[in-house]
Amino acid sequence: MTGNSVIPIWVDCDPGHDDAVAILLSCFHPSIRLLGISASYGNASPENTLYNTLSLLTAFGKQDEVPVYKGAQRPWVRDVAYAPDIHGETGLDGTTLLPKPKRSFVDADYIKAMENAILANGGNIALVSTGTLTSIATLFKEKPYLKEQVRYISIMGGGLHAGNRNDNDSAEFNIWADPDAADFILNDEDIKHKCILSPLDLTHTCIATEYIDKTILGDGSCKLRKLFYELFLFFAKTYKNKQGFEAGPPVHDPVTLMPLLYLYGHISNDILRFKYGRFDLSIDKNQDSINYGRTIVTQEYPSDSNFGLMVGLQINVDFFWNQVLNAIDVAENYPGSL
Repeated sequence: MTGNSVIPIWVDCDPGHDDAVAILLSCFHPSIRLLGISASYGNASPENTLYNTLSLLTAFGKQDEVPVYKGAQRPWVRDVAYAPDIHGETGLDGTTLLPKPKRSFVDADYIKAMENAILANGGNIALVSTGTLTSIATLFKEKPYLKEQVRYISIMGGGLHAGNRNDNDSAEFNIWADPDAADFILNDEDIKHKCILSPLDLTHTCIATEYIDKTILGDGSCKLRKLFYELFLFFAKTYKNKQGFEAGPPVHDPVTLMPLLYLYGHISNDILRFKYGRFDLSIDKNQDSINYGRTIVTQEYPSDSNFGLMVGLQINVDFFWNQVLNAIDVAENYPGSL
């Protein structure tokens, strides 16, 4: 951990209710500088996730500041699968307050755009993946020389003892949706030690309770707050109906940003209380397996070593929610926001 300069990140996402919170934090956390977004297939079709990304940036008043590119359009090998059971057909069902985008996407190759962002930030950039790993895996497959130029890859994905997809509910959606791309990243000897995995075991502790919902809504006069409140209510309903979460939905994707605050030296771990293990993981890529897409620990290392993936096990949940609530406070007053 060295330095306190603002953390440069590139986000690859598939909005998605929890992706919306990750984009909010990326735009308005004082320690983070969002360089660009690649919107990929995943929670919904790539057409819908692209539209959702552009709409959210318009809602934040950030449409002229953050370039958006089309990311990966389908998995490497398997057939494409979306998550309408959780996110609805559009990917952001539950609200009518999403504005029409004021700016279009950048009609250029996302791989070239990511390459330029990486090279412009001198080995200091973090890539943040809140959807499948297809875009980032394709980047490194086509331009392997960039591996040494990236400082961290923070990923929402996988599970040690939890799952929400496949016939056995033993896989996590983002890994299950493209196990081959995930395997490429998580088992690459040049980059796996730079990967920070936020698995379901960790993200399932970050629950949007009724208290969080009401705090986000405030007095109901702010359209942006109402937008997130409605998204959270829809998310709570689908998670209760489909996965049995009674207290509220787990808000997975913004958790990926928390370890970066510590690893880049912006906060003490006495505050974040980030606990992690170092593991090698394998992924079940057999499409006939009832555990297709499951992540499996094959080797454990000392947590202070530089081997294996950093797999998050625990964070200070109150601190996490304070960061989200602070971000929406800032967003509410940002010029051009809803």
